[in-house]
Amino acid sequence: MKLSNVRLSLHDWASLQSELIWAYDHRPASSSRQMHSDHTRRNWAWFIRTGSVLISGKSGEYKADAGEWLLLPAECHKQNFSSDASLISLKFSCQWPTGENIVASPQALIIKDCEQPRMKEIASSLAQMFKESFPNQKHKEYARQSVDYRQFTQLQRVFQDWLQVWLTARLSNGDQIARQPGDTRILSALRTLNDAPLNAGFPKASLSTLGIGMAQLNRLFKHEMKMSLQQHWERRRIEFARSRLADSEQTQKSIAYSLGFSDAAHFNTWFKRHTGIPPGRYRTGYAAI
Repeated sequence: MKLSNVRLSLHDWASLQSELIWAYDHRPASSSRQMHSDHTRRNWAWFIRTGSVLISGKSGEYKADAGEWLLLPAECHKQNFSSDASLISLKFSCQWPTGENIVASPQALIIKDCEQPRMKEIASSLAQMFKESFPNQKHKEYARQSVDYRQFTQLQRVFQDWLQVWLTARLSNGDQIARQPGDTRILSALRTLNDAPLNAGFPKASLSTLGIGMAQLNRLFKHEMKMSLQQHWERRRIEFARSRLADSEQTQKSIAYSLGFSDAAHFNTWFKRHTGIPPGRYRTGYAAI
Protein backbone atom coordinates (compact mmCIF):
# COMPACT_ATOMS: atom_id res chain seq x y z
CA MET A 1 0.00 0.00 0.00
CA LYS A 2 1.22 3.50 -0.84
CA LEU A 3 0.98 6.25 1.73
CA SER A 4 -0.76 8.45 -0.85
CA ASN A 5 -3.55 5.86 -1.09
CA VAL A 6 -4.45 6.24 2.59
CA ARG A 7 -7.02 9.01 2.76
CA LEU A 8 -8.55 10.27 6.01
CA SER A 9 -10.14 13.58 6.92
CA LEU A 10 -7.88 16.39 8.11
CA HIS A 11 -9.60 16.10 11.49
CA ASP A 12 -8.74 12.39 11.74
CA TRP A 13 -5.10 12.96 10.79
CA ALA A 14 -4.92 15.82 13.30
CA SER A 15 -5.98 13.49 16.11
CA LEU A 16 -2.79 11.45 15.74
CA GLN A 17 -0.57 11.92 18.77
CA SER A 18 3.07 11.81 17.73
CA GLU A 19 6.04 12.36 20.03
CA LEU A 20 9.76 11.74 19.65
CA ILE A 21 10.98 10.52 23.02
CA TRP A 22 14.62 10.16 22.06
CA ALA A 23 17.03 9.84 19.16
CA TYR A 24 20.66 9.20 19.95
CA ASP A 25 23.77 7.80 18.31
CA HIS A 26 25.77 5.49 20.55
CA ARG A 27 27.48 2.24 21.34
CA PRO A 28 25.49 -0.02 23.68
CA ALA A 29 26.90 -0.17 27.19
CA SER A 30 28.34 -3.56 28.07
CA SER A 31 25.48 -4.08 30.55
CA SER A 32 22.83 -3.66 27.84
CA ARG A 33 24.40 -5.68 25.02
CA GLN A 34 22.75 -8.86 26.27
CA MET A 35 19.51 -8.36 28.16
CA HIS A 36 15.73 -8.63 28.08
CA SER A 37 13.93 -5.50 26.88
CA ASP A 38 10.30 -4.42 26.93
CA HIS A 39 9.29 -2.84 23.62
CA THR A 40 5.56 -3.42 23.98
CA ARG A 41 4.79 0.29 24.19
CA ARG A 42 5.18 2.88 21.48
CA ASN A 43 7.56 2.39 18.53
CA TRP A 44 11.26 1.65 18.26
CA ALA A 45 13.70 1.86 15.39
CA TRP A 46 17.40 0.98 15.38
CA PHE A 47 19.84 1.76 12.58
CA ILE A 48 22.88 -0.49 12.95
CA ARG A 49 25.98 1.51 12.02
CA THR A 50 28.54 -1.17 12.87
CA GLY A 51 28.37 -4.74 14.11
CA SER A 52 25.03 -6.52 14.42
CA VAL A 53 22.12 -7.26 16.74
CA LEU A 54 20.03 -10.39 17.23
CA ILE A 55 16.64 -10.23 18.95
CA SER A 56 14.37 -13.13 19.81
CA GLY A 57 10.83 -13.16 21.18
CA LYS A 58 7.36 -14.54 20.60
CA SER A 59 7.25 -13.33 17.01
CA GLY A 60 10.53 -15.00 16.07
CA GLU A 61 14.22 -14.27 15.72
CA TYR A 62 15.63 -11.35 13.74
CA LYS A 63 19.19 -10.31 12.91
CA ALA A 64 20.18 -6.88 11.60
CA ASP A 65 23.68 -6.11 10.35
CA ALA A 66 25.58 -2.90 9.67
CA GLY A 67 23.73 -0.72 7.19
CA GLU A 68 20.29 -2.05 8.13
CA TRP A 69 17.29 -0.72 10.04
CA LEU A 70 15.53 -2.92 12.57
CA LEU A 71 11.96 -1.78 13.28
CA LEU A 72 11.15 -3.66 16.44
CA PRO A 73 8.01 -5.72 17.11
CA ALA A 74 5.75 -4.72 19.99
CA GLU A 75 6.83 -7.37 22.50
CA CYS A 76 9.33 -8.26 25.20
CA HIS A 77 12.38 -9.93 23.75
CA LYS A 78 15.99 -10.82 24.33
CA GLN A 79 18.58 -8.67 22.60
CA ASN A 80 22.17 -9.53 21.82
CA PHE A 81 24.43 -6.86 20.34
CA SER A 82 27.85 -7.76 18.99
CA SER A 83 30.82 -6.28 20.86
CA ASP A 84 31.53 -3.86 17.99
CA ALA A 85 27.94 -2.66 17.60
CA SER A 86 26.97 0.99 17.33
CA LEU A 87 23.56 2.34 16.37
CA ILE A 88 21.09 5.19 16.11
CA SER A 89 18.18 4.48 18.45
CA LEU A 90 14.79 6.16 18.13
CA LYS A 91 11.87 5.76 20.49
CA PHE A 92 8.68 7.50 19.49
CA SER A 93 4.91 7.34 19.55
CA CYS A 94 2.45 7.78 16.71
CA GLN A 95 -0.92 6.79 18.11
CA TRP A 96 -4.63 7.37 17.80
CA PRO A 97 -6.50 8.63 20.88
CA THR A 98 -7.34 4.97 21.55
CA GLY A 99 -3.68 4.39 22.42
CA GLU A 100 -3.30 2.14 19.38
CA ASN A 101 -0.22 2.63 17.21
CA ILE A 102 -0.92 3.93 13.72
CA VAL A 103 0.73 0.72 12.51
CA ALA A 104 0.42 -2.28 14.78
CA SER A 105 2.60 -5.05 13.36
CA PRO A 106 3.42 -8.21 15.34
CA GLN A 107 6.55 -8.73 13.23
CA ALA A 108 9.89 -6.96 13.09
CA LEU A 109 10.92 -5.31 9.85
CA ILE A 110 14.48 -5.13 8.51
CA ILE A 111 15.22 -2.47 5.90
CA LYS A 112 18.49 -1.89 4.08
CA ASP A 113 19.81 1.67 4.14
CA CYS A 114 19.86 1.78 0.33
CA GLU A 115 16.09 1.13 0.26
CA GLN A 116 15.23 4.18 2.39
CA PRO A 117 18.39 6.35 2.58
CA ARG A 118 16.53 9.37 3.98
CA MET A 119 15.65 7.42 7.14
CA LYS A 120 19.27 7.42 8.28
CA GLU A 121 19.95 10.97 7.11
CA ILE A 122 17.02 12.41 9.05
CA ALA A 123 17.62 10.17 12.09
CA SER A 124 21.22 11.39 12.27
CA SER A 125 19.97 14.98 12.23
CA LEU A 126 17.50 14.25 15.03
CA ALA A 127 20.18 12.63 17.18
CA GLN A 128 22.48 15.60 16.61
CA MET A 129 19.72 18.08 17.49
CA PHE A 130 19.11 16.33 20.81
CA LYS A 131 22.82 16.13 21.57
CA GLU A 132 23.37 19.83 20.88
CA SER A 133 20.27 20.90 22.80
CA PHE A 134 20.90 18.74 25.88
CA PRO A 135 24.64 17.96 25.99
CA ASN A 136 24.64 17.01 29.68
CA GLN A 137 21.47 14.91 29.74
CA LYS A 138 20.99 11.17 29.41
CA HIS A 139 18.80 10.15 26.49
CA LYS A 140 16.07 8.90 28.85
CA GLU A 141 15.57 12.47 30.07
CA TYR A 142 15.41 14.20 26.67
CA ALA A 143 11.61 14.31 26.47
CA ARG A 144 11.33 16.05 29.85
CA GLN A 145 13.71 18.90 29.07
CA SER A 146 12.38 22.43 28.62
CA VAL A 147 12.62 24.22 25.27
CA ASP A 148 10.93 27.23 23.71
CA TYR A 149 8.26 26.93 21.03
CA ARG A 150 10.71 27.67 18.21
CA GLN A 151 12.97 24.78 19.26
CA PHE A 152 9.95 22.49 19.63
CA THR A 153 8.63 23.25 16.14
CA GLN A 154 12.09 22.82 14.60
CA LEU A 155 12.40 19.37 16.14
CA GLN A 156 8.82 18.45 15.22
CA ARG A 157 9.35 19.45 11.59
CA VAL A 158 12.35 17.14 11.23
CA PHE A 159 10.63 14.37 13.18
CA GLN A 160 7.53 14.56 10.96
CA ASP A 161 9.77 14.20 7.90
CA TRP A 162 11.26 11.05 9.43
CA LEU A 163 7.80 9.70 10.34
CA GLN A 164 6.66 10.04 6.75
CA VAL A 165 9.60 7.95 5.49
CA TRP A 166 9.10 5.40 8.29
CA LEU A 167 5.39 5.02 7.55
CA THR A 168 6.07 4.73 3.81
CA ALA A 169 8.52 1.90 4.53
CA ARG A 170 6.04 0.08 6.75
CA LEU A 171 3.17 0.32 4.27
CA SER A 172 5.45 -0.72 1.40
CA ASN A 173 6.20 -3.90 3.31
CA GLY A 174 2.57 -4.87 3.76
CA ASP A 175 1.60 -3.23 7.05
CA GLN A 176 -1.80 -1.57 7.36
CA ILE A 177 -2.85 1.63 9.08
CA ALA A 178 -5.02 0.95 12.12
CA ARG A 179 -8.12 3.13 12.07
CA GLN A 180 -9.60 4.89 15.06
CA PRO A 181 -13.28 4.40 16.00
CA GLY A 182 -15.77 6.65 14.23
CA ASP A 183 -18.31 7.01 17.07
CA THR A 184 -17.85 10.53 18.42
CA ARG A 185 -19.12 9.44 21.86
CA ILE A 186 -16.29 6.91 22.12
CA LEU A 187 -13.75 9.48 20.97
CA SER A 188 -15.03 11.96 23.57
CA ALA A 189 -14.72 9.33 26.29
CA LEU A 190 -11.18 8.51 25.14
CA ARG A 191 -10.15 12.15 25.22
CA THR A 192 -11.62 12.50 28.71
CA LEU A 193 -9.77 9.41 29.96
CA ASN A 194 -6.50 10.40 28.28
CA ASP A 195 -6.56 14.02 29.43
CA ALA A 196 -7.47 13.40 33.07
CA PRO A 197 -4.61 13.76 35.60
CA LEU A 198 -3.41 10.33 36.67
CA ASN A 199 -3.09 11.29 40.33
CA ALA A 200 -6.75 12.34 40.65
CA GLY A 201 -8.46 8.98 40.27
CA PHE A 202 -10.86 7.60 37.67
CA PRO A 203 -12.59 10.65 36.05
CA LYS A 204 -16.20 9.53 36.56
CA ALA A 205 -17.49 13.07 37.07
CA SER A 206 -15.99 14.27 33.77
CA LEU A 207 -17.32 11.24 31.89
CA SER A 208 -20.81 11.90 33.26
CA THR A 209 -20.88 15.29 31.47
CA LEU A 210 -20.71 13.70 28.00
CA GLY A 211 -24.50 13.51 27.68
CA ILE A 212 -24.86 9.75 27.95
CA GLY A 213 -25.43 7.53 30.96
CA MET A 214 -22.37 5.80 32.39
CA ALA A 215 -23.79 2.30 31.94
CA GLN A 216 -24.63 2.91 28.28
CA LEU A 217 -21.31 4.65 27.64
CA ASN A 218 -19.44 1.74 29.17
CA ARG A 219 -21.37 -0.74 26.98
CA LEU A 220 -20.59 1.23 23.82
CA PHE A 221 -16.97 1.65 24.84
CA LYS A 222 -16.54 -2.03 25.61
CA HIS A 223 -18.12 -3.04 22.30
CA GLU A 224 -15.80 -0.75 20.32
CA MET A 225 -12.59 -0.98 22.36
CA LYS A 226 -12.88 -4.55 23.73
CA MET A 227 -12.31 -3.20 27.23
CA SER A 228 -14.24 -1.20 29.80
CA LEU A 229 -13.69 2.46 30.65
CA GLN A 230 -12.03 1.42 33.90
CA GLN A 231 -9.76 -1.05 32.10
CA HIS A 232 -8.62 1.63 29.65
CA TRP A 233 -7.87 3.93 32.59
CA GLU A 234 -5.82 1.23 34.30
CA ARG A 235 -3.96 0.51 31.07
CA ARG A 236 -3.02 4.16 30.81
CA ARG A 237 -1.72 4.14 34.39
CA ILE A 238 0.29 0.96 33.80
CA GLU A 239 1.81 2.37 30.61
CA PHE A 240 2.80 5.53 32.49
CA ALA A 241 4.46 3.49 35.25
CA ARG A 242 6.30 1.27 32.77
CA SER A 243 7.52 4.26 30.81
CA ARG A 244 8.79 6.09 33.89
CA LEU A 245 10.51 2.98 35.27
CA ALA A 246 12.22 2.04 32.01
CA ASP A 247 12.89 5.43 30.46
CA SER A 248 13.61 7.89 33.26
CA GLU A 249 15.59 8.41 36.44
CA GLN A 250 12.43 9.25 38.42
CA THR A 251 12.31 7.46 41.77
CA GLN A 252 9.71 4.77 42.44
CA LYS A 253 8.30 6.90 45.26
CA SER A 254 7.85 9.86 42.92
CA ILE A 255 6.22 7.64 40.27
CA ALA A 256 3.84 6.30 42.91
CA TYR A 257 2.79 9.82 43.94
CA SER A 258 2.32 10.80 40.26
CA LEU A 259 -0.26 8.00 40.03
CA GLY A 260 -2.08 9.00 43.20
CA PHE A 261 -0.70 6.33 45.55
CA SER A 262 -0.21 7.41 49.14
CA ASP A 263 2.92 5.29 49.54
CA ALA A 264 5.35 3.26 47.44
CA ALA A 265 4.29 -0.07 48.98
CA HIS A 266 0.77 0.20 47.55
CA PHE A 267 2.26 1.14 44.17
CA ASN A 268 4.58 -1.88 44.27
CA THR A 269 1.67 -4.24 45.00
CA TRP A 270 -0.48 -2.71 42.25
CA PHE A 271 2.29 -2.81 39.64
CA LYS A 272 3.16 -6.44 40.38
CA ARG A 273 -0.50 -7.44 40.24
CA HIS A 274 -0.84 -6.01 36.74
CA THR A 275 2.54 -7.01 35.28
CA GLY A 276 3.71 -9.98 37.35
CA ILE A 277 7.00 -8.18 38.04
CA PRO A 278 7.95 -5.90 40.97
CA PRO A 279 8.77 -2.37 39.78
CA GLY A 280 12.38 -2.56 40.94
CA ARG A 281 13.03 -5.71 38.94
CA TYR A 282 11.19 -4.28 35.95
CA ARG A 283 13.45 -1.22 36.02
CA THR A 284 16.69 -3.25 36.15
CA GLY A 285 15.62 -6.18 33.99
CA TYR A 286 13.57 -4.56 31.25
CA ALA A 287 15.32 -1.29 30.58
CA ALA A 288 15.48 -0.39 26.90
CA ILE A 289 17.94 1.39 24.64
